[in-house]
Amino acid sequence: MDNEEYYKILGLDKNASQDDIKHAYRRLSKKYHPDINHEPGAEDKYKQVQEAYETLGDPQKRAAYDQYGKAGASGAQNGFGGFSQQGGFNFNGQDFGDFGDIFGQMFGQAFNPNAPHKGRDLQYRINLTFEEAVFGKETEISYVRQEEGGKSKQHRVKVTIPAGVEEGQQMRLQGQGEAGRNGGPYGDLYVVFIVGRSKDGFQRQGADIYSEHPISFVQAALGDKIKVKTVHGEVELTIPAGTQTNTEFRLRGKGAPYVDSNRMGDHYVKVVVQVPKHLNERERKALRDYAKASGDNVNPQRRRGLFG
Repeated sequence: MDNEEYYKILGLDKNASQDDIKHAYRRLSKKYHPDINHEPGAEDKYKQVQEAYETLGDPQKRAAYDQYGKAGASGAQNGFGGFSQQGGFNFNGQDFGDFGDIFGQMFGQAFNPNAPHKGRDLQYRINLTFEEAVFGKETEISYVRQEEGGKSKQHRVKVTIPAGVEEGQQMRLQGQGEAGRNGGPYGDLYVVFIVGRSKDGFQRQGADIYSEHPISFVQAALGDKIKVKTVHGEVELTIPAGTQTNTEFRLRGKGAPYVDSNRMGDHYVKVVVQVPKHLNERERKALRDYAKASGDNVNPQRRRGLFG
């Protein structure tokens, strides 16, 4: 059926949530993007994904599409309403029967092929390091777009990437897409962010950053002060005596910034107690003495296996 085609393109059914649609779009647009996928048919598939998301990603257009198919979604996009149950046209709750009369009397030049039309929107993927995504950067990008007169030309534009952007997010640059038709405005450029892995092993969830740090059995038992890495540099962390492995400590304000905000996320450090694999005789004796002093009733066979 016509009003299921877009869902099939995104690999979804009609009950999919808006989040499902967004995730499917991000995954497929990345998979079939012409800059990455050079297989035959990939570019056509990419265009289909863009077309499907343009409708299903907008709740109003999606509702019109679910009821009336592509024609209904087109009506919702242009702000003219949708098709009525009787096969006529519905505008602000009123049904009209004859299309010719509607177009001629109500909308005048709106459906004139010689009327101005906005240019096509474009998408540009930009690769960022983990740190660039956290702190933002200014850069210049270059891409080919269609200019006025139909000629393709290399176009450059400066981009200010805000601090705190995440994988898959995008920003809209108005008027940086392709030229419009018949004097219409330029389309827009959507810059999609691809974020690399942290060289320090950091993981990120929103504005919060997570990492692991090894500590010794002695540090865990007696406590210590250690230096841990954050995106803001080294920070001193106090390990209390008796700390257990996988304990998580919070460093307030040491995460990534929230986009367009002065607020900062936090950095969470999970300490992992490392058990030594090789002990010398002096170390073994110290552990035997510890076991004896703590009343650890380790049988001789097991003790030999533990302490050599």
